[in-house]
Amino acid sequence: KMGMSALKLGGIMTAITAPIALVAKSSVQMAMEAIESENLVAVSFEEMADKAQLWSKSLSESLGLNEYSLRKNAGILYTMTSAMGLSEEAAFDMSTGVVQLAADFASFYNMDNETAFGKIRSGLVGEAEGLRALGILIDENTIKQWAWEHGLVAMGQELTQQEKVQARYGAILQQTSKAQGDLARTLDSPTNKLRVMGEQFDQLKIKLGMA
Repeated sequence: KMGMSALKLGGIMTAITAPIALVAKSSVQMAMEAIESENLVAVSFEEMADKAQLWSKSLSESLGLNEYSLRKNAGILYTMTSAMGLSEEAAFDMSTGVVQLAADFASFYNMDNETAFGKIRSGLVGEAEGLRALGILIDENTIKQWAWEHGLVAMGQELTQQEKVQARYGAILQQTSKAQGDLARTLDSPTNKLRVMGEQFDQLKIKLGMA
């Protein structure tokens, strides 16, 4: 009887500790990746790093998103748009705007945040297929028309690479007015509650792993 009791107790303890060990291992891995991405953020934003921290924390608190993921994606875009010639402020506004738009895309089109972010990022550099599948056009004629109508360049003038990025972003915003703000509007929906729960759990695991 003692032997059976010990076996049962051992089985119970294994059932309890095994999931905890898996979570701990996952947390450490996620924390290591987050530390790398935080280094990327610091190097990318430089003097704007504090501003990026405040922005991500505010968005995380208001919408329940993972602040580490927000900063990483914004840092990636900031590096890309800065390299294309945008000013610090313009690059910051576009990179943070795209990351927030991606969260709205994920909610509106029912996809995960990384997929949504990938579609918009690809669209900004002229890879149109991902956005076209959602009914958003950023072909050459569309962005030229947007640039001319909004005074980015004179009618008939060719666009530089920097101006093309700005025009693509403007055209994306113009065509996605219904999606913008969707996460905040539908935060109480079952799907978004689960989405936010997952984001918060990931953030908690990162902080646990760092500890």
